[in-house]
Amino acid sequence: MPETHVRPQLVWGPKKLPVPFAAAWSGEEPDISRLIARPFGAGLAYSDEQPEDRDEQGVLWARLSIAPGSGRPVFEAMHSVRQREAMLHRLCQVCGKPAERTEQGWLFLSQYTELTRALQDSPDQGFTSKPPICPPCARLAVRLCPHLTDPVVIASANPRVWGVSGGFYVPNHDSKAVPYPKDDNLPYHQHPDAERWFLASQLIVHLTRCTPAAI
Repeated sequence: MPETHVRPQLVWGPKKLPVPFAAAWSGEEPDISRLIARPFGAGLAYSDEQPEDRDEQGVLWARLSIAPGSGRPVFEAMHSVRQREAMLHRLCQVCGKPAERTEQGWLFLSQYTELTRALQDSPDQGFTSKPPICPPCARLAVRLCPHLTDPVVIASANPRVWGVSGGFYVPNHDSKAVPYPKDDNLPYHQHPDAERWFLASQLIVHLTRCTPAAI
């Protein structure tokens, strides 16, 4: 994981709309060409694997070039490295600066329908792949983001890393690995056999001690 530092926020279009820090850009290309299946069912790897290709839990991550500002912003998608950085270091998903912790906890912005599903079993906890957000950026996102048709903000007093989202791969002939055609979520350390064949693209956080928040 690269060292965290605050970068200037990029803008897009004639209205100079701010592009979220965690958003992906069309010029940031994925690279899975070096994915291999290790011998004897040992799992997924890169043929030229580097230490930064795995997280602290040992899970392999999808490679994606880092070139914010290249091409067009993909507002509905998040860059895997910046999303993970924002989650781990409590950075605002929009401005990239340290997210402010309110008296209720860290703020998270979501669609109401998504939040309802997440909290339906336990009203004070849920799961999200959306990094935290600061109040000014939450107000900006609610006003400008076309993908937030029914937004809601919650505060979590104790968000904790839970696992990853991404997809499974299966071994093929000639030490190759092919994707299993289904996205999935994987909790850390609960399914070690499956974890070896998982390629992560987003970090998932367990939100606990949640309360509705005003911005």
